[in-house]
Amino acid sequence: MLSAKSITAGYNHAPIVLNASLQVQTGQVVALLGPNGSGKTTLLRTLARTLTPFEGERLLDGKPYDAYHPTEFARLVAYAPQETPAEMGFTVAELVMMGRYPHQKGFWGVSRADRDAVAQAMAQTEIAALAERTISQLSGGERQRVNLARALAQQARYLLLDEPTTHLDLHHQTRLMEMLRQHAQRQGVGALLVLHDLNLAAQYADWIALMQAGRIVGQGAPDAVLQPELLESVYQTPVLRQMNPLTGRPLLFPLGQEARTPLASDAPTAFVIAGGGSGAAVYYALLSAGWRVRTGVLNLLDTDEEVARALQLEHITEQPFSPISDAAYQRAQSLIGEAQAVVIADAPFGHGNLRNLELAVWAQRRGVPIYALEARPFHTRDFTHGNATLLWNLLRQHGMHTAASLDALIDQLRHDATHAYSHNSSASRGTSSPG
Repeated sequence: MLSAKSITAGYNHAPIVLNASLQVQTGQVVALLGPNGSGKTTLLRTLARTLTPFEGERLLDGKPYDAYHPTEFARLVAYAPQETPAEMGFTVAELVMMGRYPHQKGFWGVSRADRDAVAQAMAQTEIAALAERTISQLSGGERQRVNLARALAQQARYLLLDEPTTHLDLHHQTRLMEMLRQHAQRQGVGALLVLHDLNLAAQYADWIALMQAGRIVGQGAPDAVLQPELLESVYQTPVLRQMNPLTGRPLLFPLGQEARTPLASDAPTAFVIAGGGSGAAVYYALLSAGWRVRTGVLNLLDTDEEVARALQLEHITEQPFSPISDAAYQRAQSLIGEAQAVVIADAPFGHGNLRNLELAVWAQRRGVPIYALEARPFHTRDFTHGNATLLWNLLRQHGMHTAASLDALIDQLRHDATHAYSHNSSASRGTSSPG
């Protein structure tokens, strides 16, 4: 195990990393995440022994770093910094061979083991065809893979890699991360990677450490650490989280500032009935059209609930897989009572959320106009043995507006809102006192 215990480190007596503790087990890929300037590279350099900490302890397989001669340490720990090798006339093969220096003995020169290790490292990073080229003849991504190959050729027990996917295209990013995971598992190597891509970390890391302002603010398995609330706090950006259907691991989607466009003080309010991922597009369309959006009742862990929270919409939630409670129903009634429209997304309805349609009927009886997106026949979304269809038909009979597309629905809302404004303005002028 390679470990840091209460490490404080930095430059020119100014601490960058504060009281950080971290462990890297053999056979494990650990991702070190955090915003720019959070201290990731400084912590990695400290663990690579290129930077001496102000405070704390570094242990390698249970022994302090100082117990190891530099050459002995280099046989156990390989470090690949962000910087690619400088142009000094060396070929790619010669640069990768430099990773073998801890294993070479004086003037005995290059051994068969050295050549085999270099060939294997170049094959792993898919740069064998570049062996005779110089650095100046390589792209940024190719240089990055040379840097990694040199570290792999070291055949160390621990790999410390600073942003190994920088400059790589999507294909090479995934190939490299898959290779590193397999290398760690098959060779019993512990790998600590500084990464910026949350999704690469989520899919390939066994353990994640999240840094903010020099401190590690979260550690654990990807599912435990990559929580939207924590990520939003660290990155100051709304985050939508879903699950990868193939791996069951988190997928993160940052939401830009355009998701929170300022609304006019007199913006109309729409209450959206959604669920099962049907609401996100409706929320965005309404916000873009200048509407204030409220939504519910949504189950926690539902994609629409996560989107509503990320967009900072007022919303009503229920526990996962639970039917709508009386308390949630009454809260929804109070929000609908303040809305100028109820919008029903193209959502499926089962016994658990049937009361959402009852809310729409309740609102309609109180004069709130109902608008519904009907991109597919309603009966295909009714999982209540017809009970939902009865409510749907009741809404239609009493004037619910339906549209086959979201654009058409927004156009109808815009038209009706403009007409209502014109009507109200005319009524106001007609009842005003003569000047």
